[in-house]
Amino acid sequence: MKKIRLLVTALFAVIALTSCSVVSTGRDSEKLVLTLGHSYGTDSLPNRAAELYSKKVKEATEGKVEIRVFPSSQLGSWEEMQEGLELETMDALIESVGTLERYTPLASIEGVPFLYSDTDHLFRVWDSDLGQVILDRLEKETGFKLLGRMYFGQRILNTSRPIKNLEDLKGLKLRVPPQKTYIDTWKALGASPTPMSLDETFSAIEQGVVEGQENPVDVARFDSFYEVAPNITRTNHLMGNMHFQFWSHKFNSYSPDVQKVLKEKADEVSVWYRKTALKEEQENEEFLRKHGTKFYDVDRDQWKERVSTIYQHLDPQVAAWVKQIQRMDKRNG
Repeated sequence: MKKIRLLVTALFAVIALTSCSVVSTGRDSEKLVLTLGHSYGTDSLPNRAAELYSKKVKEATEGKVEIRVFPSSQLGSWEEMQEGLELETMDALIESVGTLERYTPLASIEGVPFLYSDTDHLFRVWDSDLGQVILDRLEKETGFKLLGRMYFGQRILNTSRPIKNLEDLKGLKLRVPPQKTYIDTWKALGASPTPMSLDETFSAIEQGVVEGQENPVDVARFDSFYEVAPNITRTNHLMGNMHFQFWSHKFNSYSPDVQKVLKEKADEVSVWYRKTALKEEQENEEFLRKHGTKFYDVDRDQWKERVSTIYQHLDPQVAAWVKQIQRMDKRNG
């Protein structure tokens, strides 16, 4: 079944998109057309970032490079889109480091729960040499090149029934990404995690197959989860970044000038993304409150203690990174 889905996705990309096609634009010029997909809604921050990236790249190359954006899982789930990158039937995907965990355990660095004390701590790490070391190592291990550092917000718990404490969490049927650290975290907390694609989650909550999902608050808003899951628990269990994911082999086939533009514009979009995400976190919460969403706070230290065993079973390299990250927390000295 997976092979069939993959072939269908590849066929769609080839026929409908002419991915990474080279189109003549005149006597001595050619136009490079790239496809960029993601799983998030059209009004979401990832999609606005994708459109901004497309605009900036087009302007910087005087129209010689065009990026066509396909939101809302139009090209398949993020797993299928990653496979599309490998097959070279599409060119870029907006997703996080953790989605590469199925390729290497080193990507589990994103899923280590309660690792960052606040956003300043997160930014300090990923704006440092360590952040680039991690991305370079992931590229070497997986073949995926990750550009930019787009702050995706703090992940919260978004459920159909109120979750006010750990006792309420027992047995909660929770949609999670198909990533080991996510699954292990929610099992340790007492929930019943169910791996599932994001594009299937709304209907699954609506039908009672699962009782909620966990993502930054903007996903609860722009993917309309508040309509079926009107409760948010501010767990803030994970923080991280979105990246423009490319397949390294294909990326390296572009001319040096094109590679330079793609990198520079990814960094520019990242600056915009971070400022916008921080600004809109409160706006999104106010929107959700107006539409009937209830918010709850938890004893973060108590929840962190419950998942402490996860730190004891990390990949050795991930554990070393975790120690470096913890030393970069200003609260520790």
